[in-house]
Amino acid sequence: MSEILRNMARRKLRTTLTIVGIVIGILALTVMGSMSEYFNTLIDNAVNLLGNNIVVSPKSNDFESILTTTDERKVRRIAGVKDVIPVANDTIEEFDAVSFGIPDIIYAVPAEDSGTLFPTVTLKKGRWLQRGDEYEAVVGAQLAKKRNLDLGSTIRYRDHDLVVVGMMNETQTTPDSIAMVELNTVRRLVKAPEMIAGMYVVPENPAFIDTIAKSIRDNVDNVQVFTPKEAAAQAQQSLAVFNVILVGGAVLAVFVGGLAVINTMIMSVNERRHEIGLKKAVGASDGEIVREFLIEAAVIGLLGGTIGLFLGWSLAGLLNVVTAQAMGGSSIFNVTPRLMAIAIGFAVVLGMIAGLYPAWSAARLDPVKALRVDS
Repeated sequence: MSEILRNMARRKLRTTLTIVGIVIGILALTVMGSMSEYFNTLIDNAVNLLGNNIVVSPKSNDFESILTTTDERKVRRIAGVKDVIPVANDTIEEFDAVSFGIPDIIYAVPAEDSGTLFPTVTLKKGRWLQRGDEYEAVVGAQLAKKRNLDLGSTIRYRDHDLVVVGMMNETQTTPDSIAMVELNTVRRLVKAPEMIAGMYVVPENPAFIDTIAKSIRDNVDNVQVFTPKEAAAQAQQSLAVFNVILVGGAVLAVFVGGLAVINTMIMSVNERRHEIGLKKAVGASDGEIVREFLIEAAVIGLLGGTIGLFLGWSLAGLLNVVTAQAMGGSSIFNVTPRLMAIAIGFAVVLGMIAGLYPAWSAARLDPVKALRVDS
């Protein structure tokens, strides 16, 4: 290893520039990949939120499309349905100003279902909604942080004060930005007594989810139905395209760094022909020559990858601080252990791949001809 480091130090400027090429690529990969990891986490958490519930929503995706209590009654009559939880939503504030990030949402549910709507969500403080609650609310972690809410605080919504009676633990998904309010209260305030934005259908037996979902599609018009498995597949399909676009540019930058490694290693072979010839003359095998150059290329990749990861991690943290307020406190750049391993591994493997041809060229040198080259 000391010899490899000594060889790298012979041409400090060229080696440094090569490492910088890898650093820039891995930095870009880390930052872009951290955003991709954030969205992957969102989807995983969103799927976990559903539990075994089937989601029923209007077939049209426009903002004005809603379901009604008639649709709810039809779903309740489907064989195998244990319960139906109707929900409605509204923004806490009117859309009269430019804003970024996830808007603060009023999520209207029957009071008795507030604690079971999201099976994996737990309370940090207070209680869930109860029968008789009218202008009470259970708030998500990011909404509480953004508005400095605590138990007893109030939220102004359609000229009424909602009193916070419960605070949810953070989920890194939709419930973090909602205020859960009793369904009939919201219906009254928006003057839509039968409004339903969607329904969570609880099956009697989770084994028959697909059968129940098909029955809902066959018996209720103008709705779209998603089982947890279908919801996950659709979300992952959409995210796959995003990931390719997001990470593709970063990977391209890393490959440019790989070209710099190839150039450096080829020049290193040309400059060390005499040394290589001497080693072969005293018994060094082709495999040993190849191994030496591959290790040198891997070390370049490791150094560039480590520095790039550190800088990318630091930049991701800085961007989280800068965007925190606009995103309601959410961290949208998530550097996970998996991403760290991918970044370092990719840099090392790329370095070794880039060093293959120069290493092979070095091993193919004729020792007699190489020894004639001045050292």
